[in-house]
Amino acid sequence: MIKSLLKRLPPTWKSRLRRLSRLRWLEKARIVRSYGGSLRVHPMRVVRYVLLDPEVGDFTYELDNEGELVEFLAQVLGPEPAVIAAYLAEMRAEPALTRELSARVRWRPDMKRKVGLAHRVAWYAVVRALKPRLVVETGIKHGLGSLVLLVALDRNAREGSGGRLISIDEDPASGWVVPARLRGNWEPIIASTFDALEAALQGTEVDVFISDTSPDHELVSFDMRAAMRHAAPSIVLIDGNGDRTSALPELAAELDGEYRFFAERPRHPIYPGAGLGFALGLRS
Repeated sequence: MIKSLLKRLPPTWKSRLRRLSRLRWLEKARIVRSYGGSLRVHPMRVVRYVLLDPEVGDFTYELDNEGELVEFLAQVLGPEPAVIAAYLAEMRAEPALTRELSARVRWRPDMKRKVGLAHRVAWYAVVRALKPRLVVETGIKHGLGSLVLLVALDRNAREGSGGRLISIDEDPASGWVVPARLRGNWEPIIASTFDALEAALQGTEVDVFISDTSPDHELVSFDMRAAMRHAAPSIVLIDGNGDRTSALPELAAELDGEYRFFAERPRHPIYPGAGLGFALGLRS
């Protein structure tokens, strides 16, 4: 009954409730159980998460297998591993993704003081390596993914390869971490992707499409198929939910493309990770 009522709340009220996440102890205990955590096996880890951690979804963390990610991206995208590793090192020196981001989240009760960008570091490398003219992202929430993409696009533009980002989310409060100076090449659209995505893509050619929504097969499939109707000749599709739905591998098989999956290992006390799904070489 309570869950049903919460689902009917306007997006702004849902956002306000999320800010109380540090106090949602029962919800966090349920999350621990859902990921196979055990108070008996890891008592301090579980207690620390339930009592102190502000996150109840969209977890932030560093990757323990970033070296494997570098090798994976080199195989998928083409550049040498040293080039991919240089992009990730470059990202860590970007003020917008380090000290400025820390300053923006400092007084948010629903955010950690130190934000790990998780597998979004791969998005940065993809944009830097491919120099896309148009990146489209569904699912914004805080805007961490949008921020990473916009910083990469800004770097490309300074090197003579301009590009822009379209992002779609229903929550009017989404994207708050993105500073004003990076919004010039960003078009955030506040609407359901079912309602807005097709219209937003009219007259465009999408080079990189990222689904970062909930792992719902129908939703991810809708998003990916809409992107393919407006695809550039060498589009790359990325599912931020990894293999939690079969929508992307099914589409890759249908369109004679290649599906590749990267399994992440999060440096996180509870969350086991999802990974990233990539579809390449698709024939629309």
